[in-house]
Amino acid sequence: MKTIYFIEDDPVVVKVYGAKFQREGFRVEVAEDGLAALKNLLKIKPDIVLLDLMMPKLNGVDVLKYIRSTPELKKTPVIILSNAQMTALAQEAAAIGAEKALLKSSCTPSVLLETINSLLSGAELDSNSTQRLAAPKPPPKSAS
Repeated sequence: MKTIYFIEDDPVVVKVYGAKFQREGFRVEVAEDGLAALKNLLKIKPDIVLLDLMMPKLNGVDVLKYIRSTPELKKTPVIILSNAQMTALAQEAAAIGAEKALLKSSCTPSVLLETINSLLSGAELDSNSTQRLAAPKPPPKSAS
């Protein structure tokens, strides 16, 4: 059974999405803030992480930095699920290496489940199937 580590401070979001994942055969572990997530990441060793960016105690970018800098976790797929559209946090998360970033306001449990299954199967994700949180940075201007 694959394990999803859902790092999210909104209990309604956790309940709605978590129930869908459990019905689909996933084990769901939950952390309600970034600090709690750090304490349990190595113990849980999730197959995939769903990560909110704006949380109490420690934000999602700091959690993602920890995941990417920890040898046992650095290859763990991370999906950002947040409403932090086009903020500095969202851009930083994209730069650090989240595999996918989805907006809570336009994502459904079915879309998120499809994204999770695609990542876990190693399939390429269709960038048009979901919305990105952070717009790509424009290329640097060349000096003339």
